[in-house]
Amino acid sequence: MNYSFVENILGRLMIAYAGFMGIPFLVALIWQEGSILSFSLSIIVTLVAGVILVTHGQKEGRMGVREGFVIVAGAWLLTSLAGALPYVFSGAVPTYLDGLFETVSGLTTTGASVIDNVEILPKSILLWRSLTHWLGGMGIIVLFIVFLPNMTGAVHLFNAEVPGPISERVLPRIRDNALKLWQIYLGLTVVQIILLILVGMNLFDAVNHSFATMATGGFSTKNTSIAYYDNLGIELIIIVFMIIAGGNFGLYFQAWRSGISKVFKDLEFQFYLLIIAVSTLLITLSLWWTMGQGGGTSLRQALFQVVSIITTTGYASADFDQWPSVAKIILFSLMFIGGSAGSTSGGIKVFRVIVLFKLAWTELKRAIHPKAVINVRFTNKTVDPVVLNTVSIFFFLFIAIFAVATLLLAATGLEPFVAMSAAVTTLGNVGPGFGVIGPTTTFSSINPFGESVLIFCMLLGRLELFTLIVLIQPEFWRSRKGW
Repeated sequence: MNYSFVENILGRLMIAYAGFMGIPFLVALIWQEGSILSFSLSIIVTLVAGVILVTHGQKEGRMGVREGFVIVAGAWLLTSLAGALPYVFSGAVPTYLDGLFETVSGLTTTGASVIDNVEILPKSILLWRSLTHWLGGMGIIVLFIVFLPNMTGAVHLFNAEVPGPISERVLPRIRDNALKLWQIYLGLTVVQIILLILVGMNLFDAVNHSFATMATGGFSTKNTSIAYYDNLGIELIIIVFMIIAGGNFGLYFQAWRSGISKVFKDLEFQFYLLIIAVSTLLITLSLWWTMGQGGGTSLRQALFQVVSIITTTGYASADFDQWPSVAKIILFSLMFIGGSAGSTSGGIKVFRVIVLFKLAWTELKRAIHPKAVINVRFTNKTVDPVVLNTVSIFFFLFIAIFAVATLLLAATGLEPFVAMSAAVTTLGNVGPGFGVIGPTTTFSSINPFGESVLIFCMLLGRLELFTLIVLIQPEFWRSRKGW
């Protein structure tokens, strides 16, 4: 392991991160907010840490698989620790742990908050919350690759951070891939900002909500989230862009070159839309039949919440914690599924769900025809056994971690279903849960131990489990052969 080279890369990333802190610092200057000093101190601390790492590290070095894992894990840890400083220095949160929770929730695009009243926060702090979403959505490492031309071994960084069961490359060079993904991401963000302004949202709120939507994050500038606006136009625009953000960005690039039909012919995207349609229909019927709401209102609320939850954005247009049990169970199930591979969404991912269903169906066929050679196929191609193995292991680890986290959270005094929702909503990077962490409340009632568990769950979920879990293996640090 070339630790000196790793230090240098992490140092350069921290310097760049300090630069991004300059954006909310400028906002604080424009509005003459008290958070000017908070961001000044945060930038200085982050910058000094970066310079020390760069100075102590080695500029040139070999980028292997192990270095890739350590850099990605280290980058997310350091940016989380530094990102908490503005919250702490400004007094937006009472403790550093709360600031760390808010930052990790932002960077991992979870959207769970410990701040009870966001509307009293300075605009600069609100923008920092949304900016952490936007940076973490496509990936801070993926963005870093764009600004590091000719870095040998950048593929290892890309593979360790990009979400999804497969790290799909749309172009031969990794830097070109990173650049193209960020161009698409930026372009869609700008379009959404413009559309939200056209339907009545002010510029500041439009920027914040577009950052959070495209990152499938969910931080809002309002305590009641999107319900505050009660504007059908705003909801429809956010619904459309949440669906887009929950799709495969690599697929969008292919569609840009080959036509929009490429998107709708994709099996994963079709299944993704099918889940949204069926879930919306069932919840609409549940609200209409059980709660006596009108058909239009039921459909409007059901569609928004289904899209918000399956894309792991976590916005709320209604208090779904008060909905019938069947509706809550459907939303709870969607928290596990998440969006498409290669999206900014969390969760297990639709691709893995499809593969698991096909694998189960194949095994049932083998039980009837034990001598038959039956392969799992996806889009008319045989799925590589390595991919099948990885998907199965990921699913097992996801459920195992969910179970352990639920037990740990229940030990803090949370009700069983609340503990389960807290575990899956952070592991799946969704945001709101049920009960005391529902859509109209925050995570401020969770004790420090519970917060620590949830922070770990958010990081595990965003980095697709393997990137962090692999670091606890002794052989990862000991062996050099084959790396």
